[in-house]
Amino acid sequence: MIESPDTNVLPPFNGPIEIGLRALSLLSEAFPIPYSLQRLVVSDYLLVHSDDMPGGPPGLHPKTPHRGGELLVRRAALEQGLMLYQSRGLLERHYTETGVMFTATERTASFLDALSSDYAAELREKAVWLVSLFGEVTDGELLKIANSQVGEWGAEFTMESVLKVEDAEWQ
Repeated sequence: MIESPDTNVLPPFNGPIEIGLRALSLLSEAFPIPYSLQRLVVSDYLLVHSDDMPGGPPGLHPKTPHRGGELLVRRAALEQGLMLYQSRGLLERHYTETGVMFTATERTASFLDALSSDYAAELREKAVWLVSLFGEVTDGELLKIANSQVGEWGAEFTMESVLKVEDAEWQ
């Protein structure tokens, strides 16, 4: 008899743990500025595929065909990762008039400092780059940048419906 896979095991590649760690890196670099979930989704893509941006540094992950479709699947895993790291006191969730926002905590940087892998170091370098590049950009402007680059990212479909949210959420 074939046993079913353990449903409690989280995938290491682009799973909630890794995506949540990337969000922690972004939030730590942006601290104390809060980020919306949508901003984290788009920023996570840009963090992993920084070389999709003109003049961007080499990406953390290889360029794959149709990688623009990754934006479709990131949100659920990111939400799980955010809940995981929130449960450990490494980020906070804030409910505002414009929606749910996330911030790093005082413990986040120390946690990230304890990670010694090459991937973690590269991740933090990319977070510095991304926050310095888009730190002053509104969520709406970041969305426009993402929408304008979708074709360049190898998507076969229009991402507007995936990335569009109510105007109030982006204000």
